[in-house]
Amino acid sequence: MNRSIRIGVIAEGEAELGASIPYIKPEDGGKVIERDKEGALHTLIRRELESLGLPCDFVQRHPSISESRVFKRRVGHSISDPKYLAQVIIAWKPEEVDLIIIVVDADDNLPQRKYELQRALNKIRDNHLDINEQPISDCSAGGLAIKNFETWLLADTQAVSKIFGVELEELENLEDLDGGKDILENAIAQSTYISKENSNQRPLQIRWKLAFEIDLAIIKARCPLGYAAFTEDLIVAARFGIDAITDV
Repeated sequence: MNRSIRIGVIAEGEAELGASIPYIKPEDGGKVIERDKEGALHTLIRRELESLGLPCDFVQRHPSISESRVFKRRVGHSISDPKYLAQVIIAWKPEEVDLIIIVVDADDNLPQRKYELQRALNKIRDNHLDINEQPISDCSAGGLAIKNFETWLLADTQAVSKIFGVELEELENLEDLDGGKDILENAIAQSTYISKENSNQRPLQIRWKLAFEIDLAIIKARCPLGYAAFTEDLIVAARFGIDAITDV
């Protein structure tokens, strides 16, 4: 393998993608995101792949026409809208991105979100094209955070408590847990961790730092339907992406 695999990540908001959103300059589309602009989801993905000897970079996406008008990226569940995804995916040139990943929150509507995620993956695979403008069906992966992305960050409760200096109760049945976002936000509010950081950026920085420290095996064990399933699909898609790079 002669270079890192280039990954385009689509997710719901700042909690996952950090400082790489909400604003996108058109001239930055297709470029590798600087490490200090990445978010917690980028870091979890990189750790998973690098543990297998698969180096990666993350690529900024091109803003859609509507996003360029308002200078703001779309967030929330609407990122899985098929028409919107088609615009985003087709804008990436084949040489800019090897692997495309989408992660959405299940919240309290798991069956509907499963359906929306599969529909989104189908749309991605229809519009992710190679240099011959043929669809690439095996270099994409989807993740469903059950119930939300914060659940993954809370899974290693002991590590979170140690980092924050705040006592957290051991959380049972995480993928059935309500209020994960509130639990994490309350812990951040009580903690003095990175207390000198700008108040607007501190929650994002803390999530990013957590992603470096929490135990990936614990997340898989405690979030089997969400995180473990996602990482399995991620690794399969990444291996296909590497094979495509090697064959070029």
